[in-house]
Amino acid sequence: MISIDDAVNFFNAYSDIEHAGITATYSEPDEVVNEYRTGSMRFWHAEPGTPLSPSFGRPMGMGSDQLAQLARNVSLVRRTLFLVAEYRGRDGGSVYAGIVSGDRTRTAESYGGLLYATEVDGDLRIVASYKEDFGKVSPPVHWRHSQGMDIGLPGPPVAVRPLAAPTGQAAHLKDWEGLRDSVAER
Repeated sequence: MISIDDAVNFFNAYSDIEHAGITATYSEPDEVVNEYRTGSMRFWHAEPGTPLSPSFGRPMGMGSDQLAQLARNVSLVRRTLFLVAEYRGRDGGSVYAGIVSGDRTRTAESYGGLLYATEVDGDLRIVASYKEDFGKVSPPVHWRHSQGMDIGLPGPPVAVRPLAAPTGQAAHLKDWEGLRDSVAER
């Protein structure tokens, strides 16, 4: 049985390969970038007819001078996993939400995305990605569907694992604190 701690490990492992892949897009040949994309796809599961893919890539065929120019204009960081929450899905199984930071130095202390994972054929897989809906006042932070399944979670989380508090925006911190304090199990 998959636990919330398994979900924490899963989201952290995904963040590791995603960071390596994003870094590769600024420095490595096409073949290496494609290897990281293929590796990161092992963390994802798209329902038929539902597009879903990793958040990194670049136009293929870029020369080393072009890559060097791109690299001069970016300051990358590995995404921070702020919190993992466990919810009961529509089918009664667990759905895990991982709130992550941005992947640039300027966005590293704030929410950058919400990933949902659930068990697929015995393993956790990311099935949906959400971005903050900046058109709605926070807290709580409102999310808009980005890709994958549109998850409609009933009710509050059944378990929460707070990992690192976001410090970039007061609304994100208040949202994080609200989730952290929403259930007894941590």
